[in-house]
Amino acid sequence: MLVPSTSTYPSKVYTSLYKLPASRFIDDFLQWRVELRDAHSGRGLENIAQVVSFQFDPLLVWRIMRVIMTTSHSEKQDKRNAEQYVLNNDSLLEQVLGPDRLPLVGYIREDVPEQLESSLALQMERIAKEYLDLNPDDRLLDVNAQWGDLAVYLAHDYEVPTCAIVNTPSQLVHASNLSGESQVQRFLRLVTGDYRAIPSCLPPGVPPFTKVIAIDALETIGARNISAFLRSVSRVMESGGRLLLQVTTTPSSLGYKPKQHPLSRNKQVDVRKMSSAAEPSQYGSTENADPGYNDNIEDDDANLKSQSEEEWSEHWWYHWFRQTYIQPGADTSMLVSIEQVMSELQRAGFEVHQVESLTTDTAMTTAIWCNRLCGAKRQIEMELGADVYRAWELYLNWTQSLFARARLHKHFVLAIKRS
Repeated sequence: MLVPSTSTYPSKVYTSLYKLPASRFIDDFLQWRVELRDAHSGRGLENIAQVVSFQFDPLLVWRIMRVIMTTSHSEKQDKRNAEQYVLNNDSLLEQVLGPDRLPLVGYIREDVPEQLESSLALQMERIAKEYLDLNPDDRLLDVNAQWGDLAVYLAHDYEVPTCAIVNTPSQLVHASNLSGESQVQRFLRLVTGDYRAIPSCLPPGVPPFTKVIAIDALETIGARNISAFLRSVSRVMESGGRLLLQVTTTPSSLGYKPKQHPLSRNKQVDVRKMSSAAEPSQYGSTENADPGYNDNIEDDDANLKSQSEEEWSEHWWYHWFRQTYIQPGADTSMLVSIEQVMSELQRAGFEVHQVESLTTDTAMTTAIWCNRLCGAKRQIEMELGADVYRAWELYLNWTQSLFARARLHKHFVLAIKRS
């Protein structure tokens, strides 16, 4: 029998008595029966696995299947989801991300900086110099430019002819105003449209681009549209051009089942005793295994399988919550790993040159966003309502926890279009 929810989460008493089912915890939190301790620091859910029981059940399966089946990722549905997300959360995003609403994470290597803007400025400089190697002779395409701040910065500081594709009319208005204030109209062209079909978004006669940047462009197009999107990018690029992606993905190890892994079956084989005429079945032999190697293999397999199932369950609960309360349609990271992204790049005619992990930087940046959200609590509740604030408080703290535990990954991927 479950005891009543406590007022502060997580507490030692709360943890020692029982683990809350995930559905009960989410409901308690949204109904104000549970408070996050240290939510302002972004560590409110640091020990969530010790308190919440993430288990697969028919309710979770039904919720996930309903989300997947109702998300068609048609042009009309994705456009409607993008407009709804921007209109509903624009003022909140301004409070959390800052006036620029940059879709980047800070370049953080030691302590969390007091001012996130300094690490964001360093990140933008790295994008321009280290990744894209921009110069005035280049032609830059910014796919999914969102509010246009990154495109304006690159066009202004590096005087690069730039074309930026934005999703919604409200974002186009913001980007146009920013472009006018920065006086970069002669370098920057803003267009709107479905960036899964980039050639149809561009004006006729636009020459191929030498550099392309796509920040979180994959997140809302759906896993099944990644291949078409990358081929679309390839068609508007010059051979040898650079493509920089920022992607959020799921670790490929999630869902790993040890009993299906060859090392858990084949144990250890002495390759010196293998003959060239050996039958395939001999490679699975354990006769030459090191004594003591298999003593605890079954226990290890059971522990890994249990941990894997709990990780997967938390993964699905988190993405169901995000799809339901935060950003409908943003489901690519729920289904795709970084290995799949790299494979799709190769199929689309790109060669992957560099992959940089931003997972730790994202965890630290999200902690700063949590701090800003808590600082603007009263204003957000007045403008958008207490329910919206509560959903975002849980979402940001949970997101920070997943990145801190490497249950979500974020990467820069630099690829070159092959001849």
